[in-house]
Amino acid sequence: MKRRIWFALTVVAGVALVALAAGPFEQWQRSGHANQLLAVMEATVEARGTGAAGCGRCHAQQGYVVYLQQLQSGFSGNIRKPDGTDADVEYLTSLGLTEAQVQPQTCTACHSAESFQLRIRDDVPTLPSGFSAQGVGKGAVCMTCHNTRNGRITWDAADAGRYTAPHTASQADVLMGKNSYFVNDTTLATASPHALFTGNACVTCHLIFGEEGHTFEPGEAVCTNCHGPNMQEEFVQEPTEHLLGLLAAAIGRRVAQAGAQIATVRAYDPTTGQFTDNFAVDGSQVTGAEPTEIRGQISLKLLLADGTAVYSQLRDVKDAAGQAVIATTDPLVRAAWNFFLIEGDDSLGVHNPRFARNVLNASIEALQ
Repeated sequence: MKRRIWFALTVVAGVALVALAAGPFEQWQRSGHANQLLAVMEATVEARGTGAAGCGRCHAQQGYVVYLQQLQSGFSGNIRKPDGTDADVEYLTSLGLTEAQVQPQTCTACHSAESFQLRIRDDVPTLPSGFSAQGVGKGAVCMTCHNTRNGRITWDAADAGRYTAPHTASQADVLMGKNSYFVNDTTLATASPHALFTGNACVTCHLIFGEEGHTFEPGEAVCTNCHGPNMQEEFVQEPTEHLLGLLAAAIGRRVAQAGAQIATVRAYDPTTGQFTDNFAVDGSQVTGAEPTEIRGQISLKLLLADGTAVYSQLRDVKDAAGQAVIATTDPLVRAAWNFFLIEGDDSLGVHNPRFARNVLNASIEALQ
């Protein structure tokens, strides 16, 4: 009898453990972290060549483990070989960054395969986005990838020096109040209480208070946990969305003012993903523009008088002499960076309401 009872208890315990594991796994399967196609597109040598050393840092489990080790040793750049030289296709292949072997962000990306503890927590070394973070609990693991990864910008620079857009996963930058133009981001005054005073930053709202576990979807009522039953995310999101619209309109007006100078663009077809060099545009027919992003670059959807539109990266909008119509010294470039910083955070200001509002208002003012 005792043996039967012991066997039954063992079976029950085993089933319970499987159920506990199945919950997070099933949730993960519904998350963006489980996107195998994205891993193949962004983190394999077949798709990216040696570029997989950059994108593979966060779009593949195998790449992330190597990247994090390098980050913790003080190097935030692309994956390197053990001897410190740039990773080549052979080395990236040996890591498993191939169509046949690549894995998305699986459990063992964030968690150690041996102890199942998070690979990093509390403090984040200097990130590819050029800043560090301390005391952010379990949110540290999120910040290692959810950052703009384009280096540290100087908030009061008169020349952006490039047309690069912030990498879409800009949550760490917005939470910590970093990498904005026109707003002084050199102190902790711009950091969000959501990052500093919730115990685990990202994880607090997206997992601990979240209703969907490892999908990392926070749920509609997550704000009420701390801010009371009447608090709604729309109170922050709707004004932020309005300010984004005002900034987009200001960018469009500034482009329209310079429209007569436009002679050619490197036209982009969003359907095929192909470019056409030296595509002629009658600048007098440009009535406005909408900010967009093409392959990591600040770009425009140029609106023409006949109702059609032409897409181009901003750097390729040229005058008759072949010069950029909008130089990197133009405040439009810095304002557009700020637009994509806040838009790409994807919380519509919830992550850091004051910072988001200040950045958008300052950008609108800079274009007046």
